[in-house]
Amino acid sequence: MNETISTILRRRSVRVYRPDPVGQTELAEMLEAGRYAPSAMNQQPWHFTAIRNPDLLRKLEENCKSAFLESNVDALREAAKQEEFRVFYQAPLLVIISGDPGALAAQYDCTLAMENMMLAAASLGIGSCWTHAVMMFHSTEKGKAVFRELGVLFPEGHQPYAAAVFGWPAEPYAEAPPKNADCVTIID
Repeated sequence: MNETISTILRRRSVRVYRPDPVGQTELAEMLEAGRYAPSAMNQQPWHFTAIRNPDLLRKLEENCKSAFLESNVDALREAAKQEEFRVFYQAPLLVIISGDPGALAAQYDCTLAMENMMLAAASLGIGSCWTHAVMMFHSTEKGKAVFRELGVLFPEGHQPYAAAVFGWPAEPYAEAPPKNADCVTIID
């Protein structure tokens, strides 16, 4: 199996991280991979915001957790009620990819860029986990105000479309859960 496919099959969502920071070299490589993602008509409508400040991460996490607590989804509310629940899983790095909603496919473009970053991270031995709470929280007026208060600003007119935490896994990767084999139709 080639190295790219091996990395794709090995990647897992990591929810337990060591406190060691992701180095500048690794972060730069992951960001570069993100910028090389495909985008509709090559518009590249994205902006990458990398947050490594522990105090800022803690404050942002506390606020993003409220998005789960106020959600209409029972499972999210129940998870957030657990004392040990952490939206960012104590990861030392959060990356938010915002995009220009006027672009042809900003949400998809930003999501593709994040997947490139997550695969690049896996290839470097760095764990990652998608963090939808960021977009949920930012979509509220309260969330937008908190982001502004905390100084987490996006380019004019941009909105967050993808967010993930990154860090060195504290535990070995779990086995892959069974994958649905009955989800493919091939038409010759």
